[in-house]
Amino acid sequence: MTPIDIPTIERQARALRAQEIQRLQGLFAERLRLYALLLGNSALSLLSLVAATLRPAFSWNPQQASGKTGPALGVRLNRLARRLFAWNPQAQRHC
Repeated sequence: MTPIDIPTIERQARALRAQEIQRLQGLFAERLRLYALLLGNSALSLLSLVAATLRPAFSWNPQQASGKTGPALGVRLNRLARRLFAWNPQAQRHC
C-alpha cells in the first residue's frame, strides 16, 4: 500500500480550483462584454431615435425663404375644387 501524499493532493486541488476560477472569470468576462455591446447598441439606437425626433425642432428657419414660394393654401384648395367640378369626360374626345 502506498502512502497518501496529502501536500501533493492539496497542491493539485489548489491548481484545479485556480483553473476553474480562471475559466469562470473568462465566461463572466465574455458575457459582460456581450452585455456591454448590446447595451451600447441599444443606447446608440435610442440616441439616433431621439436625434431624428428632435432634428425638425432645431432645423426650423424663421427667415423668409429665398426661393419662390408656391401659392397660398386657399388658392391651392380653390384650384383643386375647380378641377374636380370642371372635369368633363366628353371634352377629351377627339373625332
